[in-house]
Amino acid sequence: MKILLIQPPVRDFYRTAIRTQPIGLAYLASSLQLAGYEVEILDCQTKKKRGIPIPPELSYLRDLYPFNDQSPFKLYTGYYHFGMDWDEIRQRVMDSQADIFGISSSFTPYHGEALEIAKLIKGWDGRKITIMGGAHPSCDPEGVLKSPFVDYVIMGEGEMRLPVLLEEIAKKRIKGIEKMDGVGYRENGSVKINPLKTFIQDLDSLPRPARELLGQDQYRIRRKRSTMIITSRGCPHGCAYCSSHLVMGSSFRKRSPEAVLEEMVDCYKRHGITAFDVEDDNFTFDQARTKRLMELIIDTFGEGFLKLYAMNGISFASLNSEILKLMKRAGFHSIGLSYVSTDISFKERMGRPSSTVDFDLLFREAEEIGFQVTAYAIFGIPGQTINEMVDTLVYLMGKRVLIGPSIYYPVPGTLLFEKCKTDNILPPHATQWRSSAIPIETTEFNRLDLVTILRLARLINFIKGKMDSEELEEGVSWKELRQIVKEKKYSSDSSVWMELVLHVLEERSFFSLRKNSDGEPSLVKEVTSRAVMDRLFENAWGKPIMK
Repeated sequence: MKILLIQPPVRDFYRTAIRTQPIGLAYLASSLQLAGYEVEILDCQTKKKRGIPIPPELSYLRDLYPFNDQSPFKLYTGYYHFGMDWDEIRQRVMDSQADIFGISSSFTPYHGEALEIAKLIKGWDGRKITIMGGAHPSCDPEGVLKSPFVDYVIMGEGEMRLPVLLEEIAKKRIKGIEKMDGVGYRENGSVKINPLKTFIQDLDSLPRPARELLGQDQYRIRRKRSTMIITSRGCPHGCAYCSSHLVMGSSFRKRSPEAVLEEMVDCYKRHGITAFDVEDDNFTFDQARTKRLMELIIDTFGEGFLKLYAMNGISFASLNSEILKLMKRAGFHSIGLSYVSTDISFKERMGRPSSTVDFDLLFREAEEIGFQVTAYAIFGIPGQTINEMVDTLVYLMGKRVLIGPSIYYPVPGTLLFEKCKTDNILPPHATQWRSSAIPIETTEFNRLDLVTILRLARLINFIKGKMDSEELEEGVSWKELRQIVKEKKYSSDSSVWMELVLHVLEERSFFSLRKNSDGEPSLVKEVTSRAVMDRLFENAWGKPIMK
């Protein structure tokens, strides 16, 4: 029996290409190989991209995202199909001669792409079996099985379930499937869901991901061969907006530092991989384990030989100076910290873990150690106000950090998703439940407010970049910046960015940079939230940036 595991293409305004490696499918593949199955992985998220029309349900974004903007504060340049086109995927499916197809559906707004894969498989040969897993089926298994193109659903961790399910399917033992937890299926036309109950406790017992089935040269970070690595699973925090516990459980389970190091050494020797992205939800939750792993990496590879990343972010709650110093020596040069908001009571309502470390102190220590820090803040959560969101922006404006603005999106199975439904603010189409679609509006804020906050974050990061390059003096305020760019407007030192900044500061509105009918660049005023701009400049007009 041959299995083809598929990562579908995606359709969106953007894609973070360095985070698309289907490490979950590689884990599944190794478990299936251990059970004696022939396995291939079809990663449809290649480097290809082509522009496609914005779907009707996202048409409200046209006025918010001017695609032909060439300014440094632009947001998105188009709506795209990222990866293989459907005809190529169909041909690859047919050429595989697989008997069973495992399809990953990792994000609810992209579930349509996963269903399209299942549809073309069934259109080619209705006898083929399709199994779907990932975050979305774990959150809404019954909804997934409403599609006639999906035969089975796996919830939670698939490494222990998929081989057993395949054995029961091969022997046509419905009674065996009935005894499994974390699976969905049909019996006599009715959808049956066996709730998820168990999780893998001994992570060291899992075989290493079958990276040989992935095109290694496709995954690079700064030209270095890279891979994702998972050192722990499970999240005990239970944040109201996060669904990670639905897939990986609420108990923190960890791999031994020695096992993680062995995998890294194997990746280096077999594939020449020197860049690793730790994809844990709680990499530093067990501080002693984190320290031990960093020490092993330093002892084995030397200081700074590996390039280490944690693009999924790291919680403030489990960091301290000692861990930061070891991380820097082991190969971390940048770090993303999940700051969320300045409002302590709001973070408590969201179930965020408390921290024994002062945020300002941690920022200073990270700076002194030499990290490039990105502080991630979430905007657009029900219950937030414009004042709170702008105050968070102003606080981060003064720190030596890049601002990573994240627009909240509702995830099925979470407390906030249910609140959005109850409050009747949940958009009707699942394709709208993504950050780039700015899904939620409340009586406190609208989409224009959130787009303006996104633009301001880009503007602040841009100004900080000019300070880093010494084009601007560190610590100038908006008031001082206005005078600087105004004086240079008619000088030989004038740049287009200065004119754009001056418009923001004088008119409290963003302008795009577009080509007119003659092909010449021109400035066009864009819709901007006056409420957001007024709050920012009333509270921060004289406050220094990055000081």
